[in-house]
Amino acid sequence: MPTSEFDFVDGDDGGQFVLVGGPMVTLRVHLAKGEVDAAVRLYEETGAVVRAELLTEAETASFDTKKNIAQLFRKARDFAAAAKVFRACKLDGDAAAAYEAASDFAEAAAAWVRAGDLTRGAAAFERAGKTEQALELYRKAGATDRVAEGLARSKRFLEAAEEFRRLGNTHAEFEALRSGFAEEPGNVEVVSRLAEVMLQHGRSEKTALLLTETVRRTPAAMSNSRFVGLLAAALEAVGNAEAAAKVRARLKGLPPAPAAPPVVQGKLPAAEPGSDAYGFLKALPMFADLSFDDMKSLYRVCTLHAFQPGQHLIEPGQPGRGLFLIVSGQVEVFAGADASARLLNTLGVGGYVGEISLLQDGPTSARVTARTAVKVLFISREAFNLFMFGTPAAALHIYKLFTLNLAERVRVLSAAK
Repeated sequence: MPTSEFDFVDGDDGGQFVLVGGPMVTLRVHLAKGEVDAAVRLYEETGAVVRAELLTEAETASFDTKKNIAQLFRKARDFAAAAKVFRACKLDGDAAAAYEAASDFAEAAAAWVRAGDLTRGAAAFERAGKTEQALELYRKAGATDRVAEGLARSKRFLEAAEEFRRLGNTHAEFEALRSGFAEEPGNVEVVSRLAEVMLQHGRSEKTALLLTETVRRTPAAMSNSRFVGLLAAALEAVGNAEAAAKVRARLKGLPPAPAAPPVVQGKLPAAEPGSDAYGFLKALPMFADLSFDDMKSLYRVCTLHAFQPGQHLIEPGQPGRGLFLIVSGQVEVFAGADASARLLNTLGVGGYVGEISLLQDGPTSARVTARTAVKVLFISREAFNLFMFGTPAAALHIYKLFTLNLAERVRVLSAAK
């Protein structure tokens, strides 16, 4: 089919052929027939010289033709143009995805909101640097965990810790407070809340060291009644009654402390010799290129679980739950579920299983059973997806390393044959 039309015009010079059509003529034919792939090829061949004309035509075209134009732009990777036409079609989900592909995250956020997906709208606002709009949408969507993570990513660690406390996620609260302490070692409010959490979980010696070091760094802390009360409690807990009495005497001249936040039951990493859950997580190949902030964000979404000997972490045929990182104990990996299943591997501290289920939604093929009492750091598939969605730079690194690791596995298997 020709891509242009000519007409013969009579004249004194004997007449000539002149161009009266162009690529748009054929594009209109393709689009009217729903031949989007053919239209895409022509659009790409013309160097997108008809882009403006197509956008103008989309304003008055029928819905079907308008949608075909949007699909043409999307298939041709002209995402900004595709987004405009999808929006004109009121296909807000498609428009939002196209805006994201074009890196126009503010428009993407607005489109996700129109589509009714507040969580994705909030994530897009985050990527656009509009933190307050993002937090507002997360709250409207009831995504308290995303509110907490958003606050943490914005380095508002004390606020993040309060949200994690409401969720009962003591592990994440503790990590947010530690990040806040690293950011502002002299922040008495952060130190006080961190000390409360540590005391609640029996970490008396470390609490006493934290508070006495804070006094050395920030002498004004001894004017804060809440801080002074915690220091006295920590000194009492480590058996230094004389120093505790002196500190308590100082409380008499200070205004009363505000009520402490309520204690919420949760799990905090056990202080076991040689146990370094964060270090094990950081050592995993798939997370090798993550920045400090992204590693801390990932660690906050982890949860701690314990299994007794004989309990199954993973069963074949069931949907993959997520990644299990062994902090203590041993697990056995079997090729099936029955008693005669072949033992494939035995994994100990630092080993991990279930990593493929982080990226692939499908049934598992192996059974993983606790050989001894086992403690694991667990990242659910849902929590991992939320982390990836909120940290696109980290997602790029992780996908790259996953690809390299899988390619290496294929190479090893091919060489074995």
